Amino acid sequence: MFLSQAPIINRYNFISKFFRGPGNSTGKSKLLYRLVGETSILDLAAKNRHYFSIGEHADKIYQENEALVTSYYFNVTTSVYGIRQSLAYSTHEISLLLKNGKNRLVKIEHHQYLQAVDTLSINGFLLDKKKSVSTGDLRALTIVKIYSNLAEIIQPLGKLPLEFSTDDWNDIRADSVTLVGSNLTITQQTITEKKKSLNNAQVYVRAPSSSSTKTEFIKATLVDEKRNLVKIIDKDVSKDPIFFTAQSDHIVYENDPPQTKYYVNFTYDTTDAVYLSYLRSNLNWKTRYQLNLFEESKPVTLISMADIRNDGESKIDIENAELLGGDINLQMHATHRFQYAQVAYSSASFDAASGPAGPAGSTNKLSVGQGEEVAGLYVFTINQPFSIEAKTNYLVPMFRPRVTVERYNSISKYFTVAGNSTGKGERSYRLVSDRFLSGGNCVIREFDRLVGETTLPDIAAKSKHDFSIGQDADIVYKENVVLISTFSSNISTSIYGARQTRTQSTYDINLTLKNYKKNRPAKVEYQQQFTGQTVKLFKPNAVFTQDGSTVKATFTLAADEEKSVTYKIEVVN
Repeated sequence: MFLSQAPIINRYNFISKFFRGPGNSTGKSKLLYRLVGETSILDLAAKNRHYFSIGEHADKIYQENEALVTSYYFNVTTSVYGIRQSLAYSTHEISLLLKNGKNRLVKIEHHQYLQAVDTLSINGFLLDKKKSVSTGDLRALTIVKIYSNLAEIIQPLGKLPLEFSTDDWNDIRADSVTLVGSNLTITQQTITEKKKSLNNAQVYVRAPSSSSTKTEFIKATLVDEKRNLVKIIDKDVSKDPIFFTAQSDHIVYENDPPQTKYYVNFTYDTTDAVYLSYLRSNLNWKTRYQLNLFEESKPVTLISMADIRNDGESKIDIENAELLGGDINLQMHATHRFQYAQVAYSSASFDAASGPAGPAGSTNKLSVGQGEEVAGLYVFTINQPFSIEAKTNYLVPMFRPRVTVERYNSISKYFTVAGNSTGKGERSYRLVSDRFLSGGNCVIREFDRLVGETTLPDIAAKSKHDFSIGQDADIVYKENVVLISTFSSNISTSIYGARQTRTQSTYDINLTLKNYKKNRPAKVEYQQQFTGQTVKLFKPNAVFTQDGSTVKATFTLAADEEKSVTYKIEVVN
C-alpha cells in the first residue's frame, strides 16, 4: 500500500562554505530541494526538518573577499599543568556579493563555518525583473524530457500489465517506472521477470557419434534448459532413453527461442487520465557550439546546436520534447552509463537562422525554442514532432545568442621561491552572453580557421566566462624574484609549549614582457597567486593591484614592444 502524505516543502538557494582565511572565492549556490533531481531521504521523525541539495544553480553567483584587518598574539596560562599557551585574535572583513540572474525573486541562505567561532548565517532575498515562467502540463500524446545522460518518457498508460523486452528493460531504470496524473493514488505495483520455459521442447542436437569430418544431428528433447540437459532415444545404443549435457552451440532449435520479458503492473485509484513515466538511458542530449571571431569591428557569432543521441536499437518517434540544461543530479545504474559514440549523424544545417533543410517548399522547420528557467534549470522546447533512427545523432538548431568576446593573453602563475622563471602567454577569451548557455563543447574559429576548442560550463546570462585554448608563442615573459629581507620569530601554538616559527619575507619581483608580433598590439593580463598567512603589496603602485592573495596587472604591448615593470611584496608564512 502506498500512503499519500502532504509534506511542506520550502525551496531556496543555499551557499555553504568553510572559512579558509584571507583571499577571494567565487561559486554558485546549491538548489535545495518537472524532474529536477533525486536524493536519498533519511528516516525522518514527524515534523522534523531535513535539508538536502540536488545541484548547482547557474543563475545564483556569489563572490566573496576575505581580508585580514588585525591580528595579535598573547600568552595565557592554561589550567592543565600550568602550561602557557599562545592565543591568536584575528579580525577579518568579509565582503559578500550576490548576483541573481533570474527573472524572479529568490531566497538565499548563506552559511560560513568558522573555526572556534559561532557559525555565521545570512538570509536574503534578491529582487526579480520579470514575472516567473510557468511550465506546460502533461496532457499531450507523448512527452519526452531529455537530459544530458538520460530521458524521462511520459506517455498515456496502455493495457496492463506492461511488457518490456530484455533489450528495452536494460535501458530503463527500474525504480523510475511509475504513474503520474491528477488525483492519482497507486495502491500496488509489481515488476516481474518472466521467460517461457524450453523444458520438454523438441530440438536437434549434435550426435555423440559425430566426428571432426562428419557432423550428424539427431532429434532430442530438452530436459533442463539451464544445464542444456537433453534426452535422446537411440535403440542402437540402448532400449532406455539416454541423457547427456550438450554444448550450447550443439543445440539447434526448431523455432526462435523465447526471450526474457519484464512485466509491470499497477493497481490505482483515479478519475482522471493516467500517464506512464520512466527513465531510459539510451536517449540524451548535449549542446554543441561554434564560436566565430573576425576583426574587432565585426560582431561575434555563436552557433548552438542541440545534439540528441538515440543509442537504442530501434527508431524513436517523439510527439513533444523538452531539452533540460543545468546542474541536474540524476543517474542511471552504473552499467547504464552512456559512452558517447560517434556513429551516425542526422542534420541538415549548421545555421541556426535557417533551420534544417526539408522538402522543397516545406514550412515545417524543426527548431529549439529559447530556454525558460524552471526550478533552477533551463527548459528548451522543440516545436514539433520528430523521429530519430537507431544509433543516430540528430542535430537541431537552437537559439542564436548575442555574445561579446574579449581576446587577450593571460599569464597566471603561482609564486614559488626567489629565482628566475620564463614562459609564454595563453591565448585567452572572455565570453559574455545575453542569455543562459547550457554546458557543451565549443569549437573556436578565427578568420575562418579552426584555432581550438573548449568545454563551456553552464553560464548564466550576462555572466563572464574566461577560458584559454593554448599558448601564444609571440607573447613571452621573464620574471626575476629577489629576496630583499627575511625575519623570523618564534611563538607558542599548543598547550604543550611547542614553538612555531613565523617568517616574514619581502621580495622584489621584476617582470619583463615581450610582444613579438610585428603587425598588431597585444593585451596581456598577469596574475600571480601567493600562499601565506598574510600577503601585502607595497604601495604606491599604479600598475599592480592586490586582490586577496593574488597580485594582478593588465598591459597593452604595441607590436614588437618590450616592457619591464617591478613590484614589491611581503609574505608571512
